[in-house]
Amino acid sequence: MKNQVTTIGDAMKDIFVFPAIDEMKKPVSGADLHYRQTDEKFLVLGYGDKITISDSFDDIGGTACNVAVGLSKLGIKSALIGAYGKDDDGQEIFERLINSKVNTENFKSKNKNKSSFSVIISFKGERSILVYHAFEPQDFDLPKNLDSEWLYVSPMGEGYQSLFSKMTSLAAEKNIKIAWNPGSVQLHDGLQKVLGLLSVTEILFINKEEARMLVDGHPYDTVKQIAKNIHQYGPKTVVITDGKEGAYVFEQGEFIKVGIYPGSRVESTGAGDSFAAGFLAAKIKGEELITCLKWGVTNSASVVGKFGAQQGLLSNNQIKLRVDEYRWPAESLRFS
Repeated sequence: MKNQVTTIGDAMKDIFVFPAIDEMKKPVSGADLHYRQTDEKFLVLGYGDKITISDSFDDIGGTACNVAVGLSKLGIKSALIGAYGKDDDGQEIFERLINSKVNTENFKSKNKNKSSFSVIISFKGERSILVYHAFEPQDFDLPKNLDSEWLYVSPMGEGYQSLFSKMTSLAAEKNIKIAWNPGSVQLHDGLQKVLGLLSVTEILFINKEEARMLVDGHPYDTVKQIAKNIHQYGPKTVVITDGKEGAYVFEQGEFIKVGIYPGSRVESTGAGDSFAAGFLAAKIKGEELITCLKWGVTNSASVVGKFGAQQGLLSNNQIKLRVDEYRWPAESLRFS
């Protein structure tokens, strides 16, 4: 049976650590936040120090895996193209996908002893991530006979160009819609190197700073100006997230903003992935753009309220109930 969405990219083990903070809310044993005049924040660990942690936690993650699992929970038939190693972490990742009813036909065990993993330092509601990528884009086996309505392209590491070229051709040949969340490597490479995939992208998922970087925008450009600028390069729908400000969508001249869904923010890992899963699921189900945004921010709010990128993912019934019951403030909804 045809998959509705196939994601391609990383699946990994996430290991969370929490540097200790004393009762005076001052960091102990060498962990601190430092600021520059540019408002940049830096997590500082004392060089040579033994850092005290208050807790640890592990879960399954990776953008492609998170989105595939999130879509499946929302009733979308999803599949994952990726790779895992011959270790316990790889087996745990595989079992999570199976238990989440994600098609693993093209999720391959490679001849490597290690799977990808990340160490996530969670501090004051934000996180810094150390990542080990066991696999490169050329390890992801994109089948020529891919039977899927959508292909969700997650952030890729170095050496992505050949895979991007194959995906661009496949989209045209088999009429597969592309949803794309570019990564830091693509953004640093610049617009000209990713124009091929961008030109055939149906939905682009990107945050505000990344969007500005992609098109070399001016710091004072509005979100709408940035979205329109990106739109001219091919994406039919440009979705821009902006943290606590909410999210925006630009499609066929229509520009809509929705504010965040209320809730406690425990840890931000998986916020963007859960948003994309919510938005895309609603889009596939034929919902209006404003509802797609609501599904995105609602799913994201649930995920950041728990530790781990997948623990807070909502089911189809849960997200419908929350979206329908919440009284969305008029000021959080904007059309222009």
